[in-house]
Amino acid sequence: MPSYIVTCRDCGAGNRIPAEKEGKQGQCGRCHALLPPLYHTPQQLNTSSFDSFVRTYPGPVLAEFWAPW
Repeated sequence: MPSYIVTCRDCGAGNRIPAEKEGKQGQCGRCHALLPPLYHTPQQLNTSSFDSFVRTYPGPVLAEFWAPW
């Protein structure tokens, strides 16, 4: 089962997160601070979900826009 390392922004500890926990917020194993949700696959957003996702996500967001013209 693949896993990913999420670094705690409070204490710097690396936390191994299973891929099956994608999109769920966790806690640091060392200091118990909240970790940002992990997304390892692209999230398809639309005009109604984009603003709220970007506004509430605590980390950086990479966006790719496409238009049919």
